[in-house]
Amino acid sequence: MVLQSNVRPGLTQGLIALMAAACGFAVANVYLNQTLLVDIAGTFGAAEAEAGIVTTLTQVGYALGNLLIVPLGDIFERRRLILALLGVVSLSLVSAALSGSLTWLIVSNFCLGLTTVIPQIIVPLAAGMADERNRGKVLGTVAIGLVCGILGARLVSGLVDSLWGWRSMYWISFGCMLLLALLIRLRFPVSKGTASLPYRRLLLSLGPLFMKEDVLRRSCLSQGMIFGSFSVFFTTIGFLLQAPPYSYSSAVVGLVGLVGIGGAIATPIIGRVIDRKGASFANKMCMLAALISFLIAVTAGHWLPALILAAFLLTVGTQANQVACQANIFSLSASARSRLNGLYMVCTFLGGALGSYLGVWAWTRWHWTGVCICGMVMIAAGMSAALGTKNGGNSHKR
Repeated sequence: MVLQSNVRPGLTQGLIALMAAACGFAVANVYLNQTLLVDIAGTFGAAEAEAGIVTTLTQVGYALGNLLIVPLGDIFERRRLILALLGVVSLSLVSAALSGSLTWLIVSNFCLGLTTVIPQIIVPLAAGMADERNRGKVLGTVAIGLVCGILGARLVSGLVDSLWGWRSMYWISFGCMLLLALLIRLRFPVSKGTASLPYRRLLLSLGPLFMKEDVLRRSCLSQGMIFGSFSVFFTTIGFLLQAPPYSYSSAVVGLVGLVGIGGAIATPIIGRVIDRKGASFANKMCMLAALISFLIAVTAGHWLPALILAAFLLTVGTQANQVACQANIFSLSASARSRLNGLYMVCTFLGGALGSYLGVWAWTRWHWTGVCICGMVMIAAGMSAALGTKNGGNSHKR
């Protein structure tokens, strides 16, 4: 097998591609319910706000998984940890598919979010295997899978829902997890942790680590708020597009959401920007793109081409910002990368859960205008962190 240029031996083109695919298929489980909310509400006779709890608690579960499970990557063999998590994810998907009540479905999705933190174990693994001079490029390439998984989940779930119903989507994802587990078992390298702490001390180290690193705290706030705005937008876009004047089906909602797949183009580009100009510079550009997206959405959101453009810019800004922030935090400590990434993703998905809740809340009161204002307020909070970060503190700047 030919080695990927400018990366360390063992990190081949094929392995990077598999890491990207694994991240994409795993993270899709967090997002597939967003396009299904309208039909889920209909199945159980629930209001839109009640069905929105499915998405909110999935992201809360994901945040907790990042806090409680992802740090284990610093002490355990990562391939075995990933395979164990895939087993629990598969059982959660079966439970969701068989759910007989909305409460059952909510609990199943919470467990799904809690254990589908596999991408956040893979990303530090890729960062550790990459050469420091090209870490941004490798992270950007792996992030392509994340972008495709996040947005592809909406497209596929919308199409599957319109053809066979929302339960079928969970069964299809279950099959994908079984195939993914086989490929990881065969192709992933053995990668032992670098820390020798018991689990209790590992968790207790998170607080001091968070308080010590200003770069980590600013990255957490920046990505948490921009991802919250992303959730505000995409949790409610189904309500907008399935109501007059659009009145589209869930399949069309998924297709509209797919436009953001263009964010996959931005992640390797932002990786190169990080390697050349620094992660902090890239962070500021991403926040600006996200803010512009909501300015477009609030002024012309009832014109479909403008809404598509807003979705594209927001996805580009959100996903590229994640790469920029991770490049910043991974330069802090090689032995604590899983803990750093875990803390970072906890804040990211707490922001996402908050955004899902606030988005549905704003929609029920002020509809699309309220949704967009909510998103802009969250981005403004994130920009305060980005503007306070100095390029000089970033080891990636050349």
